[in-house]
Amino acid sequence: MSRPNKFSVLLITNDKAPLETIIRLIKRHFSSFFVVSSAEQAVEAINTKAIDVVLFGYGSVQEAEVCFLHMIRNDRTIEDKIAATIVLCNKEEVQNAFNICNKDIFNDYFICKPLYDPHHILLRLRTMRRLLSSGSLKRSKSMSLEEVCSYFDQVASSGKELMDLNQETLERLMTTVSFSMEAIKERMLKEQPNNPNICATSVNAIIDEHATQTLMPKLETEKQHAKEQVGSLLNDLVASSENHKSSIQHEIKQSQPAAVSIMVVEDEEKDLMQIATHLEESGFTPNVSSNAAQALQMMEQCQPRIILIDLTLPDMSALHVISRIQNHPKLQNTKIMALAKKGDKDKVMDAVKMGISEVMIKPIDKDLLMYKINYNLTSG
Repeated sequence: MSRPNKFSVLLITNDKAPLETIIRLIKRHFSSFFVVSSAEQAVEAINTKAIDVVLFGYGSVQEAEVCFLHMIRNDRTIEDKIAATIVLCNKEEVQNAFNICNKDIFNDYFICKPLYDPHHILLRLRTMRRLLSSGSLKRSKSMSLEEVCSYFDQVASSGKELMDLNQETLERLMTTVSFSMEAIKERMLKEQPNNPNICATSVNAIIDEHATQTLMPKLETEKQHAKEQVGSLLNDLVASSENHKSSIQHEIKQSQPAAVSIMVVEDEEKDLMQIATHLEESGFTPNVSSNAAQALQMMEQCQPRIILIDLTLPDMSALHVISRIQNHPKLQNTKIMALAKKGDKDKVMDAVKMGISEVMIKPIDKDLLMYKINYNLTSG
Protein backbone atom coordinates (compact mmCIF):
# COMPACT_ATOMS: atom_id res chain seq x y z
CA MET A 1 0.00 0.00 0.00
CA SER A 2 1.27 3.45 -0.81
CA ARG A 3 2.37 6.15 1.57
CA PRO A 4 -0.26 8.55 3.02
CA ASN A 5 -1.18 11.41 0.64
CA LYS A 6 0.74 9.68 -2.17
CA PHE A 7 -1.85 8.23 -4.52
CA SER A 8 -0.42 6.16 -7.39
CA VAL A 9 -2.00 4.74 -10.54
CA LEU A 10 -0.69 2.06 -12.90
CA LEU A 11 -1.94 1.45 -16.45
CA ILE A 12 -1.22 -1.89 -18.12
CA THR A 13 -1.62 -1.84 -21.91
CA ASN A 14 0.06 -3.40 -24.92
CA ASP A 15 -1.15 -0.57 -27.18
CA LYS A 16 -0.99 3.00 -25.84
CA ALA A 17 -2.24 4.69 -29.03
CA PRO A 18 -6.02 4.26 -28.43
CA LEU A 19 -5.58 5.42 -24.82
CA GLU A 20 -3.47 8.53 -25.42
CA THR A 21 -6.27 10.91 -24.33
CA ILE A 22 -6.79 9.06 -21.06
CA ILE A 23 -3.03 8.78 -20.47
CA ARG A 24 -2.46 12.53 -20.94
CA LEU A 25 -5.40 13.38 -18.69
CA ILE A 26 -4.38 11.10 -15.81
CA LYS A 27 -0.75 12.17 -16.11
CA ARG A 28 -1.76 15.84 -15.68
CA HIS A 29 -3.81 15.22 -12.53
CA PHE A 30 -1.83 12.45 -10.80
CA SER A 31 1.91 12.83 -10.46
CA SER A 32 2.43 9.16 -9.55
CA PHE A 33 1.18 7.61 -12.78
CA PHE A 34 2.97 4.75 -14.50
CA VAL A 35 2.43 2.78 -17.72
CA VAL A 36 3.68 -0.79 -18.35
CA SER A 37 3.03 -3.30 -21.12
CA SER A 38 3.01 -6.74 -19.44
CA ALA A 39 1.91 -8.65 -16.35
CA GLU A 40 5.54 -9.15 -15.28
CA GLN A 41 6.28 -5.43 -15.48
CA ALA A 42 3.07 -4.71 -13.56
CA VAL A 43 4.08 -7.01 -10.70
CA GLU A 44 7.50 -5.32 -10.51
CA ALA A 45 5.92 -1.85 -10.48
CA ILE A 46 3.43 -2.79 -7.76
CA ASN A 47 6.22 -4.18 -5.58
CA THR A 48 8.58 -1.24 -6.09
CA LYS A 49 6.36 1.82 -6.56
CA ALA A 50 3.53 1.19 -4.06
CA ILE A 51 0.64 1.23 -6.56
CA ASP A 52 -2.89 1.95 -5.31
CA VAL A 53 -5.08 1.52 -8.43
CA VAL A 54 -4.40 -0.62 -11.49
CA LEU A 55 -6.06 0.13 -14.85
CA PHE A 56 -6.24 -2.73 -17.37
CA GLY A 57 -6.22 -1.22 -20.87
CA TYR A 58 -6.16 -4.22 -23.19
CA GLY A 59 -8.02 -4.77 -26.44
CA SER A 60 -10.63 -6.96 -24.77
CA VAL A 61 -11.94 -7.75 -21.30
CA GLN A 62 -10.70 -11.33 -21.61
CA GLU A 63 -7.15 -10.13 -22.33
CA ALA A 64 -7.34 -7.98 -19.20
CA GLU A 65 -8.57 -10.95 -17.20
CA VAL A 66 -5.73 -13.11 -18.49
CA CYS A 67 -3.22 -10.40 -17.56
CA PHE A 68 -4.56 -10.20 -14.00
CA LEU A 69 -4.43 -13.97 -13.56
CA HIS A 70 -0.84 -13.99 -14.83
CA MET A 71 0.01 -11.32 -12.26
CA ILE A 72 -1.47 -13.47 -9.49
CA ARG A 73 0.47 -16.48 -10.75
CA ASN A 74 3.72 -14.46 -10.58
CA ASP A 75 2.94 -13.06 -7.12
CA ARG A 76 0.24 -14.74 -5.02
CA THR A 77 -0.01 -11.73 -2.71
CA ILE A 78 -0.40 -9.13 -5.45
CA GLU A 79 -4.11 -8.53 -4.70
CA ASP A 80 -3.23 -7.54 -1.14
CA LYS A 81 -0.79 -4.89 -2.38
CA ILE A 82 -3.29 -2.81 -4.39
CA ALA A 83 -6.50 -1.09 -3.35
CA ALA A 84 -8.59 -1.31 -6.52
CA THR A 85 -8.68 -2.44 -10.15
CA ILE A 86 -10.50 -0.94 -13.16
CA VAL A 87 -10.89 -2.67 -16.51
CA LEU A 88 -11.09 -0.38 -19.56
CA CYS A 89 -13.48 -1.75 -22.20
CA ASN A 90 -15.28 -0.90 -25.41
CA LYS A 91 -19.02 -0.33 -25.61
CA GLU A 92 -19.74 -3.80 -27.03
CA GLU A 93 -18.15 -5.49 -24.02
CA VAL A 94 -20.07 -3.64 -21.30
CA GLN A 95 -22.09 -6.71 -20.31
CA ASN A 96 -18.96 -8.84 -20.17
CA ALA A 97 -17.18 -6.18 -18.12
CA PHE A 98 -20.12 -6.01 -15.71
CA ASN A 99 -20.10 -9.80 -15.29
CA ILE A 100 -16.35 -9.78 -14.60
CA CYS A 101 -16.73 -7.06 -11.96
CA ASN A 102 -19.73 -8.88 -10.50
CA LYS A 103 -17.45 -11.89 -9.94
CA ASP A 104 -15.07 -9.62 -7.99
CA ILE A 105 -12.24 -10.06 -10.48
CA PHE A 106 -12.13 -6.30 -11.09
CA ASN A 107 -13.66 -3.56 -8.91
CA ASP A 108 -14.99 -1.35 -11.70
CA TYR A 109 -15.08 -0.82 -15.47
CA PHE A 110 -14.80 2.25 -17.68
CA ILE A 111 -15.91 2.59 -21.32
CA CYS A 112 -12.96 3.98 -23.29
CA LYS A 113 -14.14 3.08 -26.82
CA PRO A 114 -15.90 5.28 -27.77
CA LEU A 115 -14.59 7.71 -25.17
CA TYR A 116 -17.70 9.68 -24.18
CA ASP A 117 -16.22 11.67 -21.30
CA PRO A 118 -12.52 11.30 -20.49
CA HIS A 119 -12.90 13.36 -17.30
CA HIS A 120 -15.18 10.71 -15.81
CA ILE A 121 -12.19 8.46 -15.14
CA LEU A 122 -10.70 11.29 -13.05
CA LEU A 123 -13.80 11.37 -10.86
CA ARG A 124 -13.52 7.63 -10.22
CA LEU A 125 -9.83 7.88 -9.35
CA ARG A 126 -10.42 10.83 -7.03
CA THR A 127 -13.21 8.92 -5.28
CA MET A 128 -10.85 5.97 -4.81
CA ARG A 129 -8.16 8.29 -3.46
CA ARG A 130 -10.62 9.70 -0.93
CA LEU A 131 -11.79 6.23 0.12
CA LEU A 132 -8.20 5.08 0.40
CA SER A 133 -7.25 8.00 2.63
CA SER A 134 -10.19 7.18 4.92
CA GLY A 135 -9.22 3.51 5.08
CA SER A 136 -12.30 2.27 3.22
CA LEU A 137 -10.24 0.65 0.45
CA LYS A 138 -7.54 -0.76 2.66
CA ARG A 139 -7.08 -4.49 2.17
CA SER A 140 -6.02 -6.72 5.02
CA LYS A 141 -2.96 -8.84 4.47
CA SER A 142 -3.87 -12.51 4.35
CA MET A 143 -1.74 -15.64 4.22
CA SER A 144 -2.12 -18.19 1.47
CA LEU A 145 -2.41 -21.89 2.33
CA GLU A 146 1.14 -22.39 1.07
CA GLU A 147 2.39 -19.66 3.41
CA VAL A 148 0.51 -21.15 6.38
CA CYS A 149 2.01 -24.60 5.76
CA SER A 150 5.45 -23.01 5.35
CA TYR A 151 4.98 -21.28 8.71
CA PHE A 152 4.12 -24.59 10.36
CA ASP A 153 7.25 -26.13 8.82
CA GLN A 154 9.33 -23.34 10.35
CA VAL A 155 7.76 -23.92 13.77
CA ALA A 156 8.40 -27.65 13.57
CA SER A 157 12.04 -27.17 12.53
CA SER A 158 12.70 -24.55 15.20
CA GLY A 159 12.38 -27.03 18.10
CA LYS A 160 16.01 -28.19 18.11
CA GLU A 161 17.27 -24.62 17.72
CA LEU A 162 15.27 -23.48 20.73
CA MET A 163 16.46 -26.45 22.82
CA ASP A 164 20.07 -25.66 21.88
CA LEU A 165 19.50 -22.02 22.80
CA ASN A 166 18.07 -23.02 26.19
CA GLN A 167 21.04 -25.32 26.85
CA GLU A 168 23.48 -22.56 25.87
CA THR A 169 21.76 -20.13 28.26
CA LEU A 170 21.99 -22.57 31.16
CA GLU A 171 25.67 -23.21 30.49
CA ARG A 172 26.36 -19.48 30.51
CA LEU A 173 24.55 -19.26 33.86
CA MET A 174 26.76 -22.02 35.29
CA THR A 175 29.87 -20.19 34.10
CA THR A 176 28.66 -16.97 35.71
CA VAL A 177 28.09 -18.77 39.02
CA SER A 178 31.60 -20.25 38.91
CA PHE A 179 33.16 -16.83 38.28
CA SER A 180 31.06 -15.41 41.12
CA MET A 181 32.32 -18.04 43.57
CA GLU A 182 35.92 -17.35 42.58
CA ALA A 183 35.32 -13.63 43.08
CA ILE A 184 34.00 -14.30 46.59
CA LYS A 185 37.20 -16.23 47.41
CA GLU A 186 39.44 -13.42 46.22
CA ARG A 187 37.46 -10.76 48.06
CA MET A 188 37.55 -12.64 51.38
CA LEU A 189 41.31 -13.10 51.16
CA LYS A 190 41.94 -9.53 50.02
CA GLU A 191 39.79 -7.76 52.64
CA GLN A 192 41.07 -9.74 55.63
CA PRO A 193 44.67 -10.72 54.83
CA ASN A 194 45.84 -10.70 58.50
CA ASN A 195 42.93 -12.65 59.93
CA PRO A 196 44.43 -15.91 61.28
CA ASN A 197 41.06 -17.64 60.94
CA ILE A 198 40.98 -16.95 57.20
CA CYS A 199 43.48 -18.56 54.93
CA ALA A 200 43.43 -19.59 51.33
CA THR A 201 43.06 -23.25 52.18
CA SER A 202 40.07 -22.79 54.51
CA VAL A 203 38.36 -20.33 52.14
CA ASN A 204 38.77 -22.68 49.22
CA ALA A 205 37.48 -25.59 51.26
CA ILE A 206 34.41 -23.66 52.46
CA ILE A 207 33.53 -22.32 48.99
CA ASP A 208 34.11 -25.66 47.30
CA GLU A 209 32.03 -27.51 49.90
CA HIS A 210 29.18 -25.00 49.52
CA ALA A 211 29.32 -25.24 45.73
CA THR A 212 29.49 -29.03 45.71
CA GLN A 213 26.90 -29.82 48.38
CA THR A 214 24.43 -26.95 48.10
CA LEU A 215 24.71 -24.70 45.06
CA MET A 216 25.52 -27.12 42.23
CA PRO A 217 22.85 -29.73 43.12
CA LYS A 218 20.23 -26.99 43.16
CA LEU A 219 21.44 -25.56 39.87
CA GLU A 220 21.45 -28.99 38.27
CA THR A 221 17.91 -29.61 39.52
CA GLU A 222 16.73 -26.27 38.16
CA LYS A 223 18.59 -26.88 34.90
CA GLN A 224 16.89 -30.25 34.41
CA HIS A 225 13.51 -28.80 35.34
CA ALA A 226 13.92 -25.93 32.85
CA LYS A 227 15.03 -28.35 30.15
CA GLU A 228 12.00 -30.57 30.72
CA GLN A 229 9.62 -27.60 30.71
CA VAL A 230 11.04 -26.15 27.49
CA GLY A 231 11.07 -29.59 25.89
CA SER A 232 7.46 -30.23 26.84
CA LEU A 233 6.30 -26.86 25.48
CA LEU A 234 8.23 -27.33 22.24
CA ASN A 235 6.93 -30.86 21.72
CA ASP A 236 3.35 -29.65 22.18
CA LEU A 237 3.92 -26.72 19.81
CA VAL A 238 5.56 -28.86 17.13
CA ALA A 239 2.87 -31.55 17.42
CA SER A 240 0.13 -28.93 17.17
CA SER A 241 1.78 -27.33 14.13
CA GLU A 242 2.19 -30.67 12.38
CA ASN A 243 -1.46 -31.57 13.10
CA HIS A 244 -2.67 -28.22 11.74
CA LYS A 245 -0.54 -28.60 8.64
CA SER A 246 -1.77 -32.15 8.09
CA SER A 247 -5.37 -31.01 8.52
CA ILE A 248 -4.96 -28.16 6.01
CA GLN A 249 -3.25 -30.42 3.48
CA HIS A 250 -6.04 -32.97 3.90
CA GLU A 251 -8.68 -30.31 3.25
CA ILE A 252 -6.77 -29.14 0.16
CA LYS A 253 -6.54 -32.71 -1.11
CA GLN A 254 -10.24 -33.31 -0.44
CA SER A 255 -11.16 -30.16 -2.37
CA GLN A 256 -9.12 -31.08 -5.44
CA PRO A 257 -11.34 -31.84 -8.43
CA ALA A 258 -9.86 -35.26 -9.19
CA ALA A 259 -13.18 -36.92 -10.06
CA VAL A 260 -14.81 -34.01 -11.87
CA SER A 261 -15.83 -34.90 -15.41
CA ILE A 262 -15.53 -32.23 -18.10
CA MET A 263 -16.52 -32.61 -21.74
CA VAL A 264 -14.64 -30.86 -24.55
CA VAL A 265 -16.28 -30.67 -27.98
CA GLU A 266 -13.78 -29.23 -30.48
CA ASP A 267 -13.11 -30.19 -34.11
CA GLU A 268 -9.65 -28.59 -34.27
CA GLU A 269 -7.34 -31.37 -33.06
CA LYS A 270 -4.61 -29.00 -31.86
CA ASP A 271 -7.04 -26.98 -29.73
CA LEU A 272 -8.72 -30.16 -28.45
CA MET A 273 -5.46 -31.71 -27.29
CA GLN A 274 -4.24 -28.48 -25.73
CA ILE A 275 -7.41 -28.03 -23.66
CA ALA A 276 -7.43 -31.71 -22.63
CA THR A 277 -3.81 -31.39 -21.47
CA HIS A 278 -4.62 -28.28 -19.44
CA LEU A 279 -7.48 -30.13 -17.74
CA GLU A 280 -5.43 -33.25 -16.97
CA GLU A 281 -2.57 -31.19 -15.52
CA SER A 282 -5.08 -29.50 -13.19
CA GLY A 283 -6.53 -32.80 -11.93
CA PHE A 284 -9.73 -32.99 -13.99
CA THR A 285 -11.03 -35.89 -16.07
CA PRO A 286 -11.54 -34.71 -19.66
CA ASN A 287 -13.88 -36.47 -22.10
CA VAL A 288 -13.16 -35.28 -25.62
CA SER A 289 -14.98 -35.38 -28.93
CA SER A 290 -14.35 -33.81 -32.32
CA ASN A 291 -17.98 -33.87 -33.48
CA ALA A 292 -21.39 -33.08 -32.05
CA ALA A 293 -23.10 -36.41 -32.74
CA GLN A 294 -20.52 -38.41 -30.80
CA ALA A 295 -20.45 -35.80 -28.02
CA LEU A 296 -24.21 -36.02 -27.44
CA GLN A 297 -23.93 -39.79 -26.95
CA MET A 298 -20.96 -39.44 -24.59
CA MET A 299 -22.75 -36.81 -22.48
CA GLU A 300 -25.41 -39.29 -21.45
CA GLN A 301 -22.75 -41.68 -20.19
CA CYS A 302 -20.35 -39.35 -18.35
CA GLN A 303 -22.84 -36.58 -17.39
CA PRO A 304 -20.14 -33.88 -17.24
CA ARG A 305 -20.28 -31.01 -14.77
CA ILE A 306 -19.01 -28.62 -17.45
CA ILE A 307 -19.11 -28.81 -21.25
CA LEU A 308 -16.74 -26.74 -23.37
CA ILE A 309 -18.15 -26.52 -26.88
CA ASP A 310 -16.70 -24.94 -30.00
CA LEU A 311 -19.21 -22.65 -31.70
CA THR A 312 -18.12 -23.87 -35.15
CA LEU A 313 -18.69 -27.62 -35.49
CA PRO A 314 -18.55 -29.58 -38.78
CA ASP A 315 -21.58 -31.83 -38.38
CA MET A 316 -24.15 -29.87 -36.37
CA SER A 317 -25.01 -26.35 -35.24
CA ALA A 318 -23.35 -25.62 -31.91
CA LEU A 319 -26.44 -23.64 -30.88
CA HIS A 320 -28.58 -26.72 -31.53
CA VAL A 321 -26.23 -28.81 -29.38
CA ILE A 322 -26.44 -26.23 -26.60
CA SER A 323 -30.24 -26.39 -26.78
CA ARG A 324 -30.13 -30.20 -26.59
CA ILE A 325 -27.90 -30.02 -23.50
CA GLN A 326 -30.12 -27.49 -21.77
CA ASN A 327 -33.24 -29.57 -22.38
CA HIS A 328 -31.75 -32.93 -21.42
CA PRO A 329 -33.14 -34.12 -18.03
CA LYS A 330 -29.78 -35.55 -16.94
CA LEU A 331 -27.82 -32.42 -17.84
CA GLN A 332 -29.92 -29.78 -16.11
CA ASN A 333 -27.06 -28.75 -13.81
CA THR A 334 -24.33 -28.90 -16.46
CA LYS A 335 -22.55 -25.61 -17.12
CA ILE A 336 -21.80 -24.70 -20.74
CA MET A 337 -18.71 -22.76 -21.79
CA ALA A 338 -18.46 -21.67 -25.43
CA LEU A 339 -15.15 -21.75 -27.32
CA ALA A 340 -15.02 -19.06 -29.99
CA LYS A 341 -12.70 -17.34 -32.43
CA LYS A 342 -12.49 -13.56 -32.66
CA GLY A 343 -14.71 -13.58 -35.77
CA ASP A 344 -17.56 -15.50 -34.09
CA LYS A 345 -19.23 -12.37 -32.69
CA ASP A 346 -22.79 -13.20 -33.87
CA LYS A 347 -22.58 -16.80 -32.68
CA VAL A 348 -21.26 -15.63 -29.31
CA MET A 349 -24.16 -13.22 -28.89
CA ASP A 350 -26.68 -15.95 -29.78
CA ALA A 351 -25.04 -18.38 -27.32
CA VAL A 352 -25.02 -15.76 -24.55
CA LYS A 353 -28.73 -15.13 -25.14
CA MET A 354 -29.33 -18.85 -24.65
CA GLY A 355 -27.86 -18.56 -21.15
CA ILE A 356 -24.45 -20.21 -21.38
CA SER A 357 -22.13 -19.69 -18.41
CA GLU A 358 -18.92 -18.47 -20.07
CA VAL A 359 -17.26 -17.57 -23.37
CA MET A 360 -13.60 -18.40 -23.99
CA ILE A 361 -11.84 -16.76 -26.94
CA LYS A 362 -9.22 -18.90 -28.68
CA PRO A 363 -6.31 -19.36 -28.32
CA ILE A 364 -7.18 -20.55 -24.81
CA ASP A 365 -5.14 -19.25 -21.89
CA LYS A 366 -4.64 -21.99 -19.27
CA ASP A 367 -4.84 -19.72 -16.21
CA LEU A 368 -8.07 -18.14 -17.41
CA LEU A 369 -9.56 -21.50 -18.36
CA MET A 370 -8.82 -22.99 -14.94
CA TYR A 371 -10.15 -19.93 -13.17
CA LYS A 372 -13.45 -20.02 -15.09
CA ILE A 373 -13.86 -23.77 -14.58
CA ASN A 374 -13.22 -23.57 -10.83
CA TYR A 375 -15.51 -20.55 -10.54
CA ASN A 376 -18.38 -22.37 -12.26
CA LEU A 377 -17.83 -25.53 -10.21
CA THR A 378 -18.13 -23.61 -6.94
CA SER A 379 -20.77 -21.01 -7.87
CA GLY A 380 -23.62 -23.54 -7.83
